[in-house]
Amino acid sequence: MNNRIKYEAVKDAVEYGYKEYMNEENLNICQATAKILEEDWREVNHSIFTKASYFLNIAIICIEMGEIADFIFEKLDSIIIEGFQNIDRVDKLLYENDLKKYNMLRDTKKYAVIETSFSAKSRVDYLLNLKDA
Repeated sequence: MNNRIKYEAVKDAVEYGYKEYMNEENLNICQATAKILEEDWREVNHSIFTKASYFLNIAIICIEMGEIADFIFEKLDSIIIEGFQNIDRVDKLLYENDLKKYNMLRDTKKYAVIETSFSAKSRVDYLLNLKDA
């Protein structure tokens, strides 16, 4: 048995996070995004694939809502990549399908990039660099 995190699990976690944090805790999209990264930092940092999967799903949801935090937008091109090797065939297919969806949504430019504070960006950078002991 391997210890890989499945793409569908990442997608579900991101969708659930936005529903919980925006609907139940009344956070805005930037706050909800930061909270997802904070709560799931171990999974986000598990591998390059899981980090890319989190960012891809966050980007899709944010763009569909019309707003994306600058701390996500500024990192997208360096984190969301193509051509993963050694991942499950189903995970690869799901990722590639969502990557196409993201590229189509991004190209519409029907979203605003929301500027956040230096402390919010610093906190996210810190979380993205944590390693599980």
